[in-house]
Amino acid sequence: MKLSMKHLVIISLLFYLHGQNLSASDNMVIIIIDGARYSETFGDINHQFIPNMWNMSAGGTIIDEFYNDSMTYTSKAIPALWCGTWTETVDTVNNGYDTQYAVKPSIFEYYRKQKNIPIDKCYYVLKYITSLWLPSFDPDYGPDYWQTLHSEGSTDSDVSSEALQIMDACHPGFLLIYLADVDSRGHSGDWNAYTNSIQITDSIVAVIWNKIQSDSFYKDNTNLFVTNDHGRHDDDHGGFRGHGCGCDGCRHIMFLAMGPEIKENYISNQYRRIPDMAVTACHLLDVNSEKATGEIMAELFEINAISDEQSSTIAGDFSITPIYPNPFNPYVTIEYALKQPDTINISIYNYLGQPIITLVNSKHNSGYYQVKWNGLDNREKPVSSGIYICVMQTTDQTQTRKLLLQK
Repeated sequence: MKLSMKHLVIISLLFYLHGQNLSASDNMVIIIIDGARYSETFGDINHQFIPNMWNMSAGGTIIDEFYNDSMTYTSKAIPALWCGTWTETVDTVNNGYDTQYAVKPSIFEYYRKQKNIPIDKCYYVLKYITSLWLPSFDPDYGPDYWQTLHSEGSTDSDVSSEALQIMDACHPGFLLIYLADVDSRGHSGDWNAYTNSIQITDSIVAVIWNKIQSDSFYKDNTNLFVTNDHGRHDDDHGGFRGHGCGCDGCRHIMFLAMGPEIKENYISNQYRRIPDMAVTACHLLDVNSEKATGEIMAELFEINAISDEQSSTIAGDFSITPIYPNPFNPYVTIEYALKQPDTINISIYNYLGQPIITLVNSKHNSGYYQVKWNGLDNREKPVSSGIYICVMQTTDQTQTRKLLLQK
């Protein structure tokens, strides 16, 4: 039976009013391994120091050409990983210690403000240090939306234990874990200590992933990213003891993605860079990294990874990746993908099933696309706050998404 447009809109509204979630996956865990050289991680054909991550990668995606494309030292690369852009940092004093804060907003701030997330559901976990780097004082975001900074212990194993306790006690929806030992062991010049620390982080990643899979709060509802801030000098530029230049050893870093929206057993050779990580994480969390410069790494996503909670779907050869931000104001971005050429129509309807505006009505080749809606109708007049339905149709398939405009 072919449903009318009004019926499709009503069905979508029933899903919305029943309390269904607007995003495909609610949770995100990011693990940053400081200073691991690519040649000792996924660049090693034997994967001798990362056997767990290599085995895990069969259920996820490796980006083989992931790079630090700017400053290959931690004090600049970590803010870029947080903020989705290479950002200036400003010297300041925090709790009596010299430190810096980022100029651009961080993923923590985007997540907490746009989704109204309490501070105990957003964590940054690392070892004890006195001069903690700070997120931004951006006037649109800033300290009111900072994360919980949990700085305890002296080793990566301590940090892992603290993170597991936090996952048990607080179930944060966003958790960033920073592991520092690989870099410090590398600087020691002791090859065995350096590679052993990589093996420890490899075990930690497996433990965290197993925790995600065994906890009902996280299972099937959480994406995991694992990456580095920088690598280390290659052998032609001083060897593994140092870093900070533009050689391939310093720039080339690892990226592993796992989760319900992530392609399985896939290796991407598309060039990507540090700012793309936070922007893609925001995308999966259904928030808008509006002041970032990175790109969404759409090649990570399964074409058909659309849940029943997200949309009423007639299965087929096209899909819509998460819409963001949602709720939105002043605009929302709608991304979609086609496996094969087809004509697609994307239109917005109000809760009565009345048409508001047609955004797309044309033939497309296969690939990823995006379109924005700025809250105007087809006469270019602003619409009121409320629930709207985005209806996307190809020749013989239909999908819908709920949108919430908040002014």
